[in-house]
Amino acid sequence: MASAFRHSAFEPVEHRWMHGQYFGPQSTDGAWFELFRNMLLRELDDRTLLIAQATQRKWLANGQRIDVQRAPTYFGQVSFHIESQVQSGRIIATVEFAGQNRPQTLLVRFRHPEEKPIRSETVDGQDWKDFDTQKEWVRIANPVRDRYSVVAIYGIGRSIPSHRMDENHMGLDPFPGGS
Repeated sequence: MASAFRHSAFEPVEHRWMHGQYFGPQSTDGAWFELFRNMLLRELDDRTLLIAQATQRKWLANGQRIDVQRAPTYFGQVSFHIESQVQSGRIIATVEFAGQNRPQTLLVRFRHPEEKPIRSETVDGQDWKDFDTQKEWVRIANPVRDRYSVVAIYGIGRSIPSHRMDENHMGLDPFPGGS
């Protein structure tokens, strides 16, 4: 990480967080790393973990996978695997926590490559109603288990109505302007 500093920066410690922590602006390399990490996973605050917020849709074309192993987060190491089976009408995500610290809210975003809306969700094989078709995510409140399997279902089949979360849940909107 030391390579992420400008040559003119004389900081007493290395850092990977955004400005405001009194360590000066990040270099291009450091900013790229932070942006890439935030595409894959990021902490919205001290209570919420968001998985796959800004992954490119083409990354989830049929048969494609996204794997992240032991990523350091505020909640300890987190691993996740997302596999696209869009020809079969689904995208599957597995999220694993290491350690005891958990977010109050886990959000997993499913960006269908053809922008199809989620029709239903399952979490660990059970029908799940707490998802948002506009924001393309499922919400798991107070996750306590070490591992979750989340399936977004598209296309023909039984549709579970979306439980529309408040636009400003917990005072945050990670997608300002509805993007």
